[in-house]
Amino acid sequence: MVPNLSQTSNTIGASPAANMLSFGTPSGLGVEGLTPGMLNMPTPALGGMPMGISMSELGIPAGGGQKRNEDEERRAKMWKVLKSIGKRNGRVSEEGIARVSRRVGFANDIDAEGPEEREKKAGNRVITTAGSKTMIEVELKNHAPQNVQVTFDTANSNLEAQAGPASKVLMDDLQSPEGVSLTTKLDRYAANLERLARIDRLCINQVNCFEALSGVYTSLHRLHEQELKADREVEVMRKKSGRPTVHANGRLGTKVEYWRESAQGRSTKQDTGVMEVDGGAGTTRAEQYEDGVYKLHIGIEASPAGLYPSVRLSDTWLPDPLQLHTADVTTGLPWLDPPPTFITAGIEADAMTIDNNPKLSDLRFTAKLEPPIILPWQVASAVIQSVGLPMPQVFVAQAWHSVLLNPDSTAPFDAEKDGIALTAERSVLCMQDGEETEVTHLYTLDVLKPDMAYKLEELPFSHPRQLVEMLPTLRQWACFGSLVRNIFVNTLTGKPVVGPSTSHPYVTNDKTNGRTASSLADLLTPPTTPSPLIDTLPISIALTTSPMPTLSLSFPSTSAESTTGNVNVQILPNAELVVTSQEGITKTGEHTDGVENAQAKNMAKALDVCGDLGVWVEWLRNRA
Repeated sequence: MVPNLSQTSNTIGASPAANMLSFGTPSGLGVEGLTPGMLNMPTPALGGMPMGISMSELGIPAGGGQKRNEDEERRAKMWKVLKSIGKRNGRVSEEGIARVSRRVGFANDIDAEGPEEREKKAGNRVITTAGSKTMIEVELKNHAPQNVQVTFDTANSNLEAQAGPASKVLMDDLQSPEGVSLTTKLDRYAANLERLARIDRLCINQVNCFEALSGVYTSLHRLHEQELKADREVEVMRKKSGRPTVHANGRLGTKVEYWRESAQGRSTKQDTGVMEVDGGAGTTRAEQYEDGVYKLHIGIEASPAGLYPSVRLSDTWLPDPLQLHTADVTTGLPWLDPPPTFITAGIEADAMTIDNNPKLSDLRFTAKLEPPIILPWQVASAVIQSVGLPMPQVFVAQAWHSVLLNPDSTAPFDAEKDGIALTAERSVLCMQDGEETEVTHLYTLDVLKPDMAYKLEELPFSHPRQLVEMLPTLRQWACFGSLVRNIFVNTLTGKPVVGPSTSHPYVTNDKTNGRTASSLADLLTPPTTPSPLIDTLPISIALTTSPMPTLSLSFPSTSAESTTGNVNVQILPNAELVVTSQEGITKTGEHTDGVENAQAKNMAKALDVCGDLGVWVEWLRNRA
């Protein structure tokens, strides 16, 4: 660090020993292996500072570069460790169940014996998990769950009846389909326990949120049972008040199923374009259609009572008993308005509060849409205002079809760019001469007058009437979005397979609807001559969102009298499909008003059955 001791002044050192060592190096003394630190010598030019310090403490980097920020590195390592903590729920065991319960804020009680007795009973006892208004008992035998019992702290008989389905859901989460409990993970159990704990944490100030949710479900279930007396379950779910469920399909909570992408109880063959429109009226279990079901998950969240109406604890949002009549179809359902639920100031109130008058709770009902619905701006404004909220501010406006086809897109609304036609190619199986053949469709989407979009994900509500009244609009745009998305979105990746109509960047020529070949052999193979255009069926689709969502299709027809088929389809509230016009599809001599109306209804019914525009087009071409 300095040339040597002889090149420095004797006055530099702080110790008298520095003046005695005036020689240039200690090597002549036979102490070649000694260092100044071993001799307890101060280093010249450092004011007597010992040599035990590190290079980094002197501000000198070891590699000659910039100094390492050790504090930042230490902080980054600690943050990495913290992020990994709590991510894994572990596997089914006594300790795992107790750990998951502690994470959601529940208290555990595992026997009261001493350590020796507890060690003997390890894996063969009952774990009791308790919150403020709920308790869960898990019985274990050799660390394998034998029984789960959920209990709600309530005197409400309707809520007590819901404890059985909740126990079944949690028990199924702790069991493995293969029957080997040692490999069963706690992920599903932890997710459902968190949903239960989220509602339990809100049960404060004398308000039992479980009773409030049970009251909404009980009234909607009463309405559902009355509607089933007049129509099939699938029609009640897709056209009327929906199907309320509680603690079903492996998920704790209350939800309302209000639409499904394909009609239930009808025979449909969506891969070939062959459909039995007037099929039987058989029923199918709802669990088989869980992926295609649109739902409203009903919950409760904290909200100041002065900003939005508070929750009400009541089972009589509708009369009990309920009797529906024909007049109710036009005059509306006989909804009731239960009185508000007040709370009184108690030990939980602020000690400085002088006014002990009853007040409303700071809680409100919520409905989360799964999946979210993409609505035009004007339609979303009407829906949001119907529940008593002002339209929220949106800083980046986007086109409706852009958000529908690519929810991850952040491109702002541009009338010129969003008006450019898009293309996508897809293979469809159809029947020709009694045999299955593959036809390649080349779709061109032309959006007339692009509209701004709003992604509706969650809404508050103060009365279940508001949910039932908005269902027709939600079904309308769920159906419209589904028809467009099934054509222009890859079913495997969920990504759009569209590009500008002037280019052809997204070509999909296989039955996987969007999967392109990318093997080494394909990359090394020289390009072949493109197939003739006649092998590809061009289909033009014009899309309009206002004043009514409409699709106008134009495609080559196989009819001898016409070479082009044109069909216009409107999607009305409650996802009712109406064919407003059609050309080049019906046969000669079938152009009377009565026949055309019957054919239009049959076409709309066929599209409702299959829910796929490509399959529907092939069905229309076979008719022609």
